Amino acid sequence: MPPHKLFQLDDGWVLYRPEIDRLMMLNDTGKMVWELLNAGYEQDEIASVFAEHFDLSIEQSFADVQEVMAGLNDLVHSVSPSVNNNPASGFVGLSTPIDERDNRSSQAAYCGTFRFGNHSVRLHLHGALTSIGSTFFSRFRHRAIADIEDAPILELINDSYGYRLSFQDELIAEVETLTELLGQISKRLLDWEHPDINFLAYFHAAAVSRDGQSILLPGVSGIGKSTLTAYLVGHGFAYLGDDSIAMAMDDWSLRPLPTQLSLKSGSWPILELLYPELPLLQTVHYYGRDVRYVQVKKTQSAGCAPSLMLFPSYAPDNNTLVRPLTPFHALMRLLDGNMYLDHPATETKLEELIRFVEQTPAYDLSYADLANAKSAIEELLDHAE
Repeated sequence: MPPHKLFQLDDGWVLYRPEIDRLMMLNDTGKMVWELLNAGYEQDEIASVFAEHFDLSIEQSFADVQEVMAGLNDLVHSVSPSVNNNPASGFVGLSTPIDERDNRSSQAAYCGTFRFGNHSVRLHLHGALTSIGSTFFSRFRHRAIADIEDAPILELINDSYGYRLSFQDELIAEVETLTELLGQISKRLLDWEHPDINFLAYFHAAAVSRDGQSILLPGVSGIGKSTLTAYLVGHGFAYLGDDSIAMAMDDWSLRPLPTQLSLKSGSWPILELLYPELPLLQTVHYYGRDVRYVQVKKTQSAGCAPSLMLFPSYAPDNNTLVRPLTPFHALMRLLDGNMYLDHPATETKLEELIRFVEQTPAYDLSYADLANAKSAIEELLDHAE
């Protein structure tokens, strides 16, 4: 296992913990606690050091140290060392044939044949995954092709071993949660779609481009990034993706998962003028939400290195507000939005990620009006290098 890595970023620190394969953001206090822990100090000893160093009472010092250590421990307990939540990792590369393990809990259901890159694959799903997997792959219906009976089989299985993914009858991933399984599928599709690309990182994000300038819009579901993306695309921007975006190691180019644009029910009335086909599209129920998938005409399979990162959020009744972020806070926002380094996280990749965050302008974008948000974005692009 590689040693812990600590990098300075602005006035803070980035810590990589290999035992849980995660990055953490630390201020100077957190860094000091971490270094003392690794030097063998106990919690009460660290509190004594803090009391002397910062001229605090021992009670206040102990409370401060306890709060920092709680944050460190929460991350450890939230991710089991034996189960990696990174969608680019997990138990990849296992070679145990499926037929040598226990019997499947149900018969496989054939759910279509798809093409990703140069790969044509037949999709087989088991049990409860039949519904969930079909819903997940409905975003790729533009990649559906006529059945090829001898095409390799991509198989999703849920049984006593947990969630498993196999390809050509060999196990390629075994994980404990559905989220991890979908992450593994996304990683496999990204590899097929962008062959011979060494990835640096994966983002839960949308991405668009205009006149050779790419924009990365990271963030968790429900903050409004897909609605904003749809509006930008409807006004001349090219669509890259709005789900999983990978970044190439060598040039930071954006490599999207080839999904259709996902529009949730709340955005339909706003976007129908731009997408008149919306009312006619099938409604899909996904993770408790009603969504419709739009096939965008102006798309790109890859984008250049982003000219800027935007962290959008819909804020009704507020003016459009753009706020620059320091590299430290930009990386913190990326981690909060489910960004992962490609596995394994080498020192070279960590250093490259730091360079990317340091060199890419990042902004919070709070908006209530889509037209004003678009104008703000265009102004930022006009001033980007």
